[in-house]
Amino acid sequence: MKFPFFVLGAVILLAGCQSTAFDLKDDVLFQQTIPVCSSDEECARIWQAARQWVMKATPQGLAIDTDERLQTNPADDESFLWETDITVNKVPLGNGKYRIVMETWCSMTINNCDAERRLMRQFNKDMAAYAPATQSQEVMRIFAEGDDMNALFSSYATSLTEDGLRRHAQKYYLPTTVISGDSVRQLATSDEIVAFLKKTRADLGEREIARIEADKRQLLSSGKTTAIVKLQWKFYDAGDDLLYTQPATYTLIKVGKAWKIMSVSIGD
Repeated sequence: MKFPFFVLGAVILLAGCQSTAFDLKDDVLFQQTIPVCSSDEECARIWQAARQWVMKATPQGLAIDTDERLQTNPADDESFLWETDITVNKVPLGNGKYRIVMETWCSMTINNCDAERRLMRQFNKDMAAYAPATQSQEVMRIFAEGDDMNALFSSYATSLTEDGLRRHAQKYYLPTTVISGDSVRQLATSDEIVAFLKKTRADLGEREIARIEADKRQLLSSGKTTAIVKLQWKFYDAGDDLLYTQPATYTLIKVGKAWKIMSVSIGD
């Protein structure tokens, strides 16, 4: 979704001290709630709140404290459990608007970075209290509803049976356009969707698929009721060995509160 006061499609990289990148491009909830200020007064209020938030979030203090950037002193290598490297940038959007983007640092050689992901989301949620009322209300609504785009892709990830495929087929907005190489066709019924999904998996090979995962998900663009998402499907066998990967790009439409697939491009 895209709102006047949020910026979507931001690429946020969290690089660990071991040069290990932790990528939040797939975190739609974080992207949808990045605070945006539209006047000097709004920006000063959110920036002051951001400074206080960072100082409370970690004890090492600020190495950089300007009107455009907040950055903590480096965390002690022995204190990663209670110190966190945090940066907040004031990023210009034009026309006097700025987004306030919080980043933190995480080494995936030490942990899975879930805490850092939660911290970044919490920053956006807490900054909503200092945003205009309409923006604040929208942020809280988004957090309350959660990221229902996850439900769309997890539906396919768990559709390993005929019944599962048919349930997932209900998440397509008919007619659906399918692009594969030079082939472009439309699927007009749920039966055609199921047949397409079966053939797609059959084309991957003969080995039995036991698990499917949506990896490297990127929100390329978004509007209030439309979105374009690129990802890589990973297919695993019963021993959890990776069998195949398949890149795909989806054009989505939001119907009510749920995302549906309008088109899919395979292999790009």
